[in-house]
Amino acid sequence: MTESDANATLIQILNGILAQWTAPDFTTAVAAREGVLLDPGALTLLSILNNSGAQRPSALAENMVTGASNISKIIARLKDAGLVQRTGDPRDSRASLIGLTAAGERAGAAIRQSGSTLVDELLGDWTEADRSDLVRLLGRFEVESHRVAGNLRAAGGEKGSPGSGPTLGS
Repeated sequence: MTESDANATLIQILNGILAQWTAPDFTTAVAAREGVLLDPGALTLLSILNNSGAQRPSALAENMVTGASNISKIIARLKDAGLVQRTGDPRDSRASLIGLTAAGERAGAAIRQSGSTLVDELLGDWTEADRSDLVRLLGRFEVESHRVAGNLRAAGGEKGSPGSGPTLGS
């Protein structure tokens, strides 16, 4: 297999994994196994808060790559479910933070457990060495992905970047 073929295979595998792991019916089914019955957007926002702590709505919108209006709707659904609360930002009295309530923390722990259960199901027959290799290599891949993404973003309007050449349909 040539390097080009190996790269194409890797991209195909990664696209398949991303498609599966981000599919709304998959994410909701995984969480539902632990009793968390939320829509995909609410699951994502709850997971972000569970992993990173209270944040401003604007930071949540950036993390979820969506707009303020969508974040407001998701926050409202989670607030109605008693899973999040709005508090003042101690660093800026004009801003607010969205954080988990005690019920939200329990739901976040259940989501984390659902992920752990899924990984155990996926890798149940793997040796400890294979699991360690996967974690090590994926960690390395993540670091390089962030590095390259940062370089691409820093390049901005350079030749070959989005917006620097013809677009489809023009």
